[in-house]
Amino acid sequence: MAYDMFYKGYFLTPNLTMAIIYIIFGIYTVVGNILVCCVFIKDPGRNLRRTSNYFVVNLSLADILVGIAVEPINAASYWTNNNEILFVYYVFACLSCICSILNICALMVDRYVAVRYPFQYRTIVSGPRVKLALVIIWILSIHFGVLPILGWRSESFQVYLYALGVLTPTLVMLVTYYGLTRILKKQVENLKNISDTKESAFTRRGVEREKRISTTVFIMLMVFLTAWFPFVIVDFLLVFGSTSQDPDVRLARDITLSLGFFSSGINPVLYAWRIPNFRRGLLILLRLNKVRKIRVGHHLNSSVLHTNYSINSVNQN
Repeated sequence: MAYDMFYKGYFLTPNLTMAIIYIIFGIYTVVGNILVCCVFIKDPGRNLRRTSNYFVVNLSLADILVGIAVEPINAASYWTNNNEILFVYYVFACLSCICSILNICALMVDRYVAVRYPFQYRTIVSGPRVKLALVIIWILSIHFGVLPILGWRSESFQVYLYALGVLTPTLVMLVTYYGLTRILKKQVENLKNISDTKESAFTRRGVEREKRISTTVFIMLMVFLTAWFPFVIVDFLLVFGSTSQDPDVRLARDITLSLGFFSSGINPVLYAWRIPNFRRGLLILLRLNKVRKIRVGHHLNSSVLHTNYSINSVNQN
């Protein structure tokens, strides 16, 4: 089998420092995303049982694939940079990248349905439909990864990959988020005209919760696009331009590619920052909640003792 790629000069890790960075970040990516899967699957806090969280777990699986396969191969290419290594790396990179963006797209559509059709949400986003969506996501992702194996390795494949695998879901997400923000804005305006009651307070909390979740998904999208679109631009220059041997362009490609793969380790931090229930579940899973309780209890006991001592001193005086 010939492993010819789309242009000459396609290379991976250029120095030992980058190879070590890839190994370290690969370990961090795997550990961080395994923790994400454990928190959502075990749900130690009993408050993450939502069908939409299957997409979060699926996204973490794609990121784990980056940490297990893509980043180690990237590091290994420093010692053995041959066509076979390059080809395997390229297939896994396509698969994991497309899987990530499709999962974020599914999360964005899920939020739109939740806000647009709140009473029909559980019927529309049912367990079987979510599982079917997960299967479709992996079929599409594997399809993009398998095409080069089947022989399609021309420049037209790059156009097909970026047009259907990246640009199309990105446009869907941006349009969906625009519609989502309009609905939420209208709901907030309607709440201003409602008198303060228990029902209105409950509705207001629901709207605020949906705004926070939708903002979190949008941040995930922005992180992904910020990490990957610089590489897409440089990659197009290398594929279709005459710059494949330009050292500056090759350096830009290596930097932007590293930025793209490093984004796979950002989502666990994002969940801990933006999702309180996930943060509590993570603390319970890591048994850190007991440490916090002990510290809080110790602080309270110290405060009580200090207060009693102060009262006794005043009484004695």
